[in-house]
Amino acid sequence: MVDTSELKKTYDLSGGVNKAAVVVLYIIERGTPEILFVVRKISENDRWSGQVAFPGGRWEPVDRDLIDTARRELLEETSIDLDSDVEILAILKEVSPSNMPELKVIPFLVRASSKPPINLSEELSTYFWATIGELERVQASIMLPDGSWKSVLGFRKDEWIIWGMTARILEDALPRIIALQ
Repeated sequence: MVDTSELKKTYDLSGGVNKAAVVVLYIIERGTPEILFVVRKISENDRWSGQVAFPGGRWEPVDRDLIDTARRELLEETSIDLDSDVEILAILKEVSPSNMPELKVIPFLVRASSKPPINLSEELSTYFWATIGELERVQASIMLPDGSWKSVLGFRKDEWIIWGMTARILEDALPRIIALQ
């Protein structure tokens, strides 16, 4: 496990109004990495309505830093406890969603020893696990919340399209996951 005090020395993990954290959680099952994805519920008030994502969200004043944000959001959204169920391995490149460039998101690469039980929050509709081999690179058409269509590059797993910021985080995470097997 990475020493979080060392992470804080190397990275700016301070919180703030335009900061967020997500968790790229994976396990090794029969020698193959499997990554957890969540799907946001369809909601008029959600900029990322219906999209495939990693568990996470915005920093709140109760969070000491973005590690706390990652812990809180993972627990709230999936009931997975970052303190006991899983370990932080690395921090990935900071990203911003294209529809909110002022938001700075820190992705944490996290591994669990086995698939933890998951209980989704009300803001999520479902979740799925995907092996690296199941993630097909695609160019796809997706419908935006306003009803318009957009051609995107990303990944497909069955009926799910992983695109946008989540696909960019996944691009950064995949070589790290392969190297850490």
